[in-house]
Amino acid sequence: MHLAPFSQMPTHAGPPGPARPAATPWRLLGMAVLALALAGCSTLRGTPQRFAATDEVVKAIDLTPADVAQLVSATTEGERNALQRQAIAVIDLQFHQFVRDLAADRADAAAGVAGTTLVASTAGAFVQSVKAKTNYALFAAGTVGAFGIVDKSYFYEKTVPALVAAMKAARAKVLLSMRTGQGQTISLYDGTAALADLEDYYSAGSVLVAISEITASAEATQQQASVKIRALTAMSDDEIGRWRKVTKSIWAVKDAAALPKANLALKALSLPEEASPQAAKAALLRFKSAESADRLTTMENALRTAGLLLP
Repeated sequence: MHLAPFSQMPTHAGPPGPARPAATPWRLLGMAVLALALAGCSTLRGTPQRFAATDEVVKAIDLTPADVAQLVSATTEGERNALQRQAIAVIDLQFHQFVRDLAADRADAAAGVAGTTLVASTAGAFVQSVKAKTNYALFAAGTVGAFGIVDKSYFYEKTVPALVAAMKAARAKVLLSMRTGQGQTISLYDGTAALADLEDYYSAGSVLVAISEITASAEATQQQASVKIRALTAMSDDEIGRWRKVTKSIWAVKDAAALPKANLALKALSLPEEASPQAAKAALLRFKSAESADRLTTMENALRTAGLLLP
């Protein structure tokens, strides 16, 4: 559309010209499709072209239900490991495709909605009909609102990277278990156990497991913090002073002459001996980090027995 400069616009009212065609839903739909098509380019998706199509590679690997069933009845380590490695490859390929789609679909949706909203807003600015402008504005607002619901409910706004990281961490733990099992005899790690690990490996690459991992980690951190807060709030002035003395006594371990005493204190705490005063000091400080009334008495007794507790 070409618009004359503002200075060249006619300033007098002339005879009414032919009525402009009203904006139709089909035109609006066409503009929306164009915006979504533009949003689908690879640069906006943020993912390069695949070196090989995932579906084609999975198809070429040719893992069948019969192969999975055969894993249960595997009688040798070689047969078990070969079938499990084949299944791991398929699960890995599909997981990485899922992660790419998760990120790319999010980018496509955001770019598509932004493009559609831009088209609707721009079209609304250029049309003359008040009714048409209102329709365009309502359409743009509805597009943004609908995407906002999907974005908050499904993608949890900007948590996709955290979910992917949690999935990868969960998968790594199961993969380590499988790699360890592949080095064991068939009697210690049979086909049934290998198949169970494969199921866990597949499930670890899901959003639900990622949320569970993040939730468990957050709860563990909260519990640790709560224990420390309760210990700190429960301490009296006398206990605070005694902890300071314990800390000073540990930091006094600086040279080789103090190492035998430090190791004696570690032994009293049922901890292994260390080869240097720095390592012994670090071990004592780690034990002290979980401050509580019971641990205070234990540390005082250990340091006193070793001749390290300062007066």
